[in-house]
Amino acid sequence: MKKTVFTFGVSALVAAVVFAQEFNPSSVFGELNTNVNVETSANNEAASENVDDGVLSAQEISKSIEEVDGIKIFASVLKNSSDKIQEVASDSGVTVLAPVDAIADTGKIAQNISDYIVPEKLTKENLEAKSSVQTLSGKTLPVEVKDSAVLINNVEVAGLADSSDDKVAVLRLANNFSESASVALAE
Repeated sequence: MKKTVFTFGVSALVAAVVFAQEFNPSSVFGELNTNVNVETSANNEAASENVDDGVLSAQEISKSIEEVDGIKIFASVLKNSSDKIQEVASDSGVTVLAPVDAIADTGKIAQNISDYIVPEKLTKENLEAKSSVQTLSGKTLPVEVKDSAVLINNVEVAGLADSSDDKVAVLRLANNFSESASVALAE
């Protein structure tokens, strides 16, 4: 009996060793972890390429400006305009020309939302040095400096604001762009 139990015990031990060699959890899970790490690394690289590729969506732009004081209406209209603005490609970033909430006309803004986005990040200094800016819609808007005021398409820039994204500049406008000026520029 002792011999049988001993033989059975040795057999079980040998079987366990053979099974352990065939099913090495560290090699299986190590391989799985390697595959997951490679896949995760590839996804992270793709995500960082998208961030650095100079392309911003309307959703990304609206998210970065939604906390800027005084332009909540514009941010909301932009957020709901992703069907009109799919992407904005610009290596330097973008500038949003946002009418302040007190005068923002949602109908005018929604109808001409791409007139309010410049596919270039502007600063106060480089804006003042320009004679015009080209909008996402392709319109060229004149830039003038009168006294200490900066005008874009005859609308005063009420201020430059910081967004939550360093790729997005916000210029608060003291008025909406007029339809006659926009039509004249389109011709």
